[in-house]
Amino acid sequence: MTYDTPLTLQACAKINLFLDITGRRPDGYHLLTGVMQSVSLADTVTISLSPADEDSVRLTCSDRALPTDRGNLAFRAAEAFLAHTRADGSRKTALRATVHIEKHIPYPAGLAGGSTDAAAVLRGLNRLAGEPLDAASLEVLGGKLGADVPFCIRGGACITEGVGDVLNPCSPLPDCDILIACAGEGVSTPEAYRALDAAYGGFAPEFCQPRTEQQNALLSALAHGDLSGIGAHMFNLFESVILPRHSTAAGLHAALTAAGACGVRMSGSGPSVFGLFARGGAGAAYRALQSEGIPAWICHPVTASES
Repeated sequence: MTYDTPLTLQACAKINLFLDITGRRPDGYHLLTGVMQSVSLADTVTISLSPADEDSVRLTCSDRALPTDRGNLAFRAAEAFLAHTRADGSRKTALRATVHIEKHIPYPAGLAGGSTDAAAVLRGLNRLAGEPLDAASLEVLGGKLGADVPFCIRGGACITEGVGDVLNPCSPLPDCDILIACAGEGVSTPEAYRALDAAYGGFAPEFCQPRTEQQNALLSALAHGDLSGIGAHMFNLFESVILPRHSTAAGLHAALTAAGACGVRMSGSGPSVFGLFARGGAGAAYRALQSEGIPAWICHPVTASES
């Protein structure tokens, strides 16, 4: 176990190349199918462990608007790790986990900014503690915190199923520019799901329209590194209820399309919008957005080993 030696990790954002809902469980959770990709836009998370009289967590953050108590998913991730490793007998002594987050990922944005911070905390604490949990156990623990956390622990590119917790690796995006824009509109994920339920009959079987062929076409394009094919087959069901109600996000979608992106989609439940460009091709669109005061970032695909 490593004491008092800080460990710094990059907590990478994710984008949804494909996001569909295929049903709804009796407990109300929605069943998803999709494709996620880690990107180089990232928060920086620094973690240390030290002996203490009792297990405790101290969290600080560069963004003072974010909570630094249990209202922050990263805080709850540290609590969960300490509780789990104490309960399973993998450690006997009490510890304090100290976490600092330098925020770069915008929020709320549909980019898993909170989930990726929590994932980084779990990965970092596990490493500092001598890796008492294997990768699968760490993902299970992350899944109890949030649906996107297991993917953020694994990183890279994955097909996601279930409630987002069933992951299978797939071919990643080829090397390209990913231009992300987010103008600050607030989108509540629960409200987005309620809007989808209203629009699609609560996802009863007769209202579900599996888009298996489109998803398979996307996966084939990914396997062949065909950026135009990837752009043509991306999908996000949330766009059908979010873009009509959020004019700024809809305008960004149109602007990136007009700028020549190979494909444009909203990520998650929004309101961030991303466009795919050939490597080096996003500069003009980025400068145009910046000139209008719209926050934008050029980033690139990240593999599982890099995330």
